[in-house]
Amino acid sequence: MSLDKQIITILFSFLFGMLFFLCMKLNYKIMLKSKILKILITFILILLETLIYFYILLKTNYGIIHLYEVISILIGYFSVKYIKKLIKRLFYKIIKK
Repeated sequence: MSLDKQIITILFSFLFGMLFFLCMKLNYKIMLKSKILKILITFILILLETLIYFYILLKTNYGIIHLYEVISILIGYFSVKYIKKLIKRLFYKIIKK
């Protein structure tokens, strides 16, 4: 696989990890009261997001998944919390001035 495709795949995986976090957070905010529905809706959401990821991966690099793509997804997923805190801190500093 060429270097261009690898860079595109890493960036896409990072952004997809961020998107996955945001979708899961939104899913938990609008959850219904029923425990069975929570589990079912969460399972369907994860399944759909996984299928979308692999479909796009199939189009970009023929569906080959590497370890650095999984690591990039995880870094994107966990970096959203840090970025969110950073934006809040900057926003509060701007408001206080």
